[in-house]
Amino acid sequence: MKRVAVFAVVLSAFFRCNHAIQVITEPSGQVTVAEGQQNVNLLCLVEEPMDFCIVKVPGAPAPFAASDKLPAPVEGIKFYGLGWSKGSCGITIDTIKPTHDGPFECTVSVKGQTYKGQIDISVSGEAVAPEPPKIELASNVDSRNGEFEFGKKVTMKCVSRNGWPGAKLSWYLDGVKLTDDVGAEFSETANRRTTVQQIYRRAIAVEDNRKQVTCRAEHSAYPGGFMETSLPIKLKKVYTNEKQEPQKEALTELIKPRAPQLIVSSEVAQRNGAFKAGSNLVVQCVSKDGNPPAGFLWFLNDQLIYEGLSAPFISRNIRGNTVQQTLTYRLKPADDGKMLICKARHPEGSEETRLKVSTYN
Repeated sequence: MKRVAVFAVVLSAFFRCNHAIQVITEPSGQVTVAEGQQNVNLLCLVEEPMDFCIVKVPGAPAPFAASDKLPAPVEGIKFYGLGWSKGSCGITIDTIKPTHDGPFECTVSVKGQTYKGQIDISVSGEAVAPEPPKIELASNVDSRNGEFEFGKKVTMKCVSRNGWPGAKLSWYLDGVKLTDDVGAEFSETANRRTTVQQIYRRAIAVEDNRKQVTCRAEHSAYPGGFMETSLPIKLKKVYTNEKQEPQKEALTELIKPRAPQLIVSSEVAQRNGAFKAGSNLVVQCVSKDGNPPAGFLWFLNDQLIYEGLSAPFISRNIRGNTVQQTLTYRLKPADDGKMLICKARHPEGSEETRLKVSTYN
């Protein structure tokens, strides 16, 4: 009986030493704070002493060690908690700013193993009405004089810029809501302003003549709750091969665009930075302020991607050309750990941006 009892004690101690460490956060999971709120505490706790603790704070340029022994390298943030020896690691944000909206992450080390915790910070503030929505046509859509050819597929994009929070977009054809051929919605937030965009594709039919495609942006700060913009569909009566007079470029010098950006659609299923296997990964590559506009090549590791690419959109301003292209790719479990690459090619040189693909089942 004594041997059995001793074995049970040893086995119990073995399992206590090898169980997975759980990081407990306070607040738990997520917190909503008001802009200007002061002395907001974010804390990560484990049951055992920590070797170290690294935190990533929205608005901070880089992760840093959160310790009572070290000053925080970011102005307006200080250490909070009982210290690593007590399994405690956190920060206090003096005053909440719009840049603090996003995930707070802590990475703690216990006996050489690292564990993570996360608190999603939502900064509330007064709603800001976006600019009126706009419909833009893809660069490969021929619509001279506002007319379209029968049977040709038209790709259009609705953009709602600089709202807080972002607007909700929907499409209509002569008052009837459209659900088919409506693409994923993208949103990008900077300085508490969100730009939302969505693509719609349609093969022009004879019965579409003189109808209107409408994009509606819904937002609480709009009078009446929404604003709309419409694009009339007018079919060409006679096809001609008359040459279009070339447009003069506003810019004549070669300008290398900024490094391309990769933006994942806000509708893609994600969990802790990983994407659900079997679902569609919808990613947009953006190249800004180049002349002439950049061209894109997409790769998954070293494999060139041909399918799932939308027509590029090109818009111009005094700084140059902005090019946007969307990739829709069905994820497989075997894609876990691969690198998605968008390469922007330009006469002044090429640059690329990478996205590491992690998947979960």
